Amino acid sequence: MTQCGCKRQPHLGNKGRWISKKDFKLLKMIFVAYDTDDSGSVTYQEFQKRFSDNPELNVTMLPSMANIFEQLDGDHNGEMTFRELLAAYYPACSLEELDDFINKYDPRGRWSEQQSEKYAHGRKLTLEQEEELEALMMTFDLNSDGVCSRSEMALYCSNLGIGDDTVADWFEEFDADQNGTLDMQEFKEFFRKQWTGDPWLSS
Repeated sequence: MTQCGCKRQPHLGNKGRWISKKDFKLLKMIFVAYDTDDSGSVTYQEFQKRFSDNPELNVTMLPSMANIFEQLDGDHNGEMTFRELLAAYYPACSLEELDDFINKYDPRGRWSEQQSEKYAHGRKLTLEQEEELEALMMTFDLNSDGVCSRSEMALYCSNLGIGDDTVADWFEEFDADQNGTLDMQEFKEFFRKQWTGDPWLSS
């Protein structure tokens, strides 16, 4: 039991008590992708549809998906919040610590996809954001060849439970020349479209 009397959910991850900004951003993007109705929480139907849309998914996996969602839905009210998603991956963090990370990296709360799209068009990254993304690119670029390959992105994302199909979708959209890598410009565009105007990049 936590200090607030809430039962902590079983966990999927084996992380410590520190959430990096990079991990936070990636998990946030996955959460936004699940939350198709832009309500700020994810129902099992939304969670299931995200995977069911994948033609390679075998129908026998559906019971396992239900078990996974049950673990993610910490209070078992039928909806998963972003804090519950973080708690599943970072079980060592107290709920208060998770709130601190959310307030640090996402102080204004979740923007809707419509708002993100509105602010993304015609907006440029600030110099600070440009520099931060250049540093972030170096952490993904494991072989230091100046680009982020699909395999490098997939390797990092696998530690967060993000599947290859999601990474493939990202590359299909943002790998403009379809050469299997994101160069610096494509990498910046990837984050610019998601977070331009949002404090995640500058906090």
